[in-house]
Amino acid sequence: MATSLVEWIGMTTGILGIWLSIKERVWAWPCFVSCYACYVYISYTFELPALMLMNAAFIGLSFYGWAKWTNQSGSKQQLRISRASTWQLLLTTIFIATATFIFGGLIAKYGGANYPYLDAFATSCGFTAQWMLGRKQIETWVFWMISDLVYLTIFALGSLWPTVILFSTFTALAVNGWRQWRTLLH
Repeated sequence: MATSLVEWIGMTTGILGIWLSIKERVWAWPCFVSCYACYVYISYTFELPALMLMNAAFIGLSFYGWAKWTNQSGSKQQLRISRASTWQLLLTTIFIATATFIFGGLIAKYGGANYPYLDAFATSCGFTAQWMLGRKQIETWVFWMISDLVYLTIFALGSLWPTVILFSTFTALAVNGWRQWRTLLH
């Protein structure tokens, strides 16, 4: 089975980035930048435009998280693990539903893509998760689990086995991250 070097690099840096983020290490962010760059390429070749745009945007969001975690955002206090407010959760739910409907519809109509609504839904959950990770909100792990499970299914249908391994690992790491951050929060 031919597997690209880009896929292996994305897999390795992605797993390392998640592990480092669970441990609250700032070096997670350069790993994420590398992983997301690889998956821009992979999602382009597999015709998943929402995933491609998400990963491109995640490169920018990684710099946001990197700045927040290194205290470059102007705050004098160190960022700590917290819970999202009820208002934030309501807004993210509205965002996910709206973005899935609009972006999925656009992809279905103009993108010629595989699984347009699943791609848009998983991407919307991923945006939410990445934003919450930068803010160290524990709910990040729930949104990562949802997004990862949907993409794991899509990649399994496409026989992208290293990426299936990656997203299976991402899902397991998200469960572990949620458990560890929940312990730290309490």
